[in-house]
Amino acid sequence: MATPLNTYTVDMEHTGLSGWISYRESMLTLRFSYERMLTSIYVFVPGDEQWAAYCRSAGAKTATPRRTEIIHRIASELRNQQAPSMVQINEFGIEVMF
Repeated sequence: MATPLNTYTVDMEHTGLSGWISYRESMLTLRFSYERMLTSIYVFVPGDEQWAAYCRSAGAKTATPRRTEIIHRIASELRNQQAPSMVQINEFGIEVMF
């Protein structure tokens, strides 16, 4: 049986050249804004110092110690959905290049 920690979805909500990435598990939802550029998509993720406050404000305190895991899951799903040539993760986001 799958547990909430390994059952998740990543969805893109488009609003023109920007939108939202929603990361969902059974007991939490986190949303991150993104912008589409000519050769990439950039997903804005709160940095290490802002992550705990962001999780509290989103009602997702259980996600506080899991920043790296969640970012890697989002990057992996975007890689599958967007068929990019490269994905880079830095302290403030994920860049999916075409």
